[in-house]
Amino acid sequence: MRIFILLVYKVFARILDVLNKFFNVPRLRHLREVVDVSAEDMSGENNSTAEAHDGYRFRPFEVKQIKHRSNTNTGHEKSKPYARSGHRIVCSDSALYCFGGFNPNMAVVNDDDDASSLFQELWKYDLLKNEWTLIMDPSNDLPQELASNAMILHGDTLILFGGTGFPFGVNCSNRLYVCQPARKPKEMTEIAVKGDLPPAQYGQTILYHDGFLYTIGGTEGFNYTCDVYRLNVASKTWECAYACRQDIGDDPPGRYRHELAFDGERIYIIGGGTSESAFSLSSIPTYHLKRNVWTYTETKPDTNLPRPGVPAARKCHSCVQYQTDNGMEVVVAGGYDGRSYYKDIWKLNLSTFEWRLMQKSGLPYPLFFHDAAASIAGCMYIFGGIKFSFNNNVRTNVVYKTWMTIPKLSEICWEALQHYSPSIVRKSKSSLLEAGIPLKFVQRIHET
Repeated sequence: MRIFILLVYKVFARILDVLNKFFNVPRLRHLREVVDVSAEDMSGENNSTAEAHDGYRFRPFEVKQIKHRSNTNTGHEKSKPYARSGHRIVCSDSALYCFGGFNPNMAVVNDDDDASSLFQELWKYDLLKNEWTLIMDPSNDLPQELASNAMILHGDTLILFGGTGFPFGVNCSNRLYVCQPARKPKEMTEIAVKGDLPPAQYGQTILYHDGFLYTIGGTEGFNYTCDVYRLNVASKTWECAYACRQDIGDDPPGRYRHELAFDGERIYIIGGGTSESAFSLSSIPTYHLKRNVWTYTETKPDTNLPRPGVPAARKCHSCVQYQTDNGMEVVVAGGYDGRSYYKDIWKLNLSTFEWRLMQKSGLPYPLFFHDAAASIAGCMYIFGGIKFSFNNNVRTNVVYKTWMTIPKLSEICWEALQHYSPSIVRKSKSSLLEAGIPLKFVQRIHET
């Protein structure tokens, strides 16, 4: 029966594709997304049922859709976020947080009865219970700039910077917000800062290190930068650490929707682009924190592939990093260059600078303007974005998960225990400890 319904979904989706070629109607495009999401949910349900029947198997490098459960105790009508792009996500060992996003095919009515295609909300996805919870919405004091922000999770503090509203580039932000989503009351606070502030932009990146918050690049819609600004967190003072000049050979050209990697001394700018171009991932702009200079790091191709053996130039991709016994590893997934759309997943080792195509991995379809986050143990989560399917761009709200490395045996055992005893996430802290569950896993369940 499910196979028949999936077939009906696919036929209906093709009919809508034909209609959308002739009629530029948001409702039709939104209906196409609803059909697509419903089909994905049903496919994920089939996979979950098959896995439950087969038993638990640890499958590293396999990209797997997570089937969420409806949370009926939230007091909100929505049980999960709508399909979106341009949002940002971060994660801890127990939860994933999603802020903002955009969907031009639907209008969201806020408390002032104004309709918008932007999502003024902060969601939490419980990675153990597989439940979404809307924890902040327009009734809270949230930023108005909700697309292409920069966001990180430092300890239990979510740090949000920049971003834009629709139409993009008209309203941009250089404001800094912090939030501790695991605590009560739920609130997002703007930090009062001084000094030489970065320009109001979107599509920038941020990084916290040694008492400073760094931001690099971005655009206000026309001009693109790769300047480096840093905030002294103690004094709340901004300064321009490095202003790029195009007459200096090693200064990288301006860009947005790039990503970054960090090895403790150097910041590596991974891809990005402008409205008309995308930048190479074979020669990576590298900012040296102590020396305050830019250089380029030449990467090595995957020796198992024909030349060039490196990822194609791209922007609007995702990038995560995690520490392994072989050094820091960076994973790049999806993206596009303005013409071509990508579903490949690549890994770069920051000790050897060798690229490796993850041939056992790979997104189920080309995806861009999505976002990804990784746990300390090396499990990557991907949410939302625009998927390129049958010559159509369709937004999605599916969560995917993949282990990009072999974690400690305790992590694998913890996954197996949750598979065979899903009710464990509902048990009290004392009963779990008495049963011999290690404290670090108990704390994941009972995160405050």
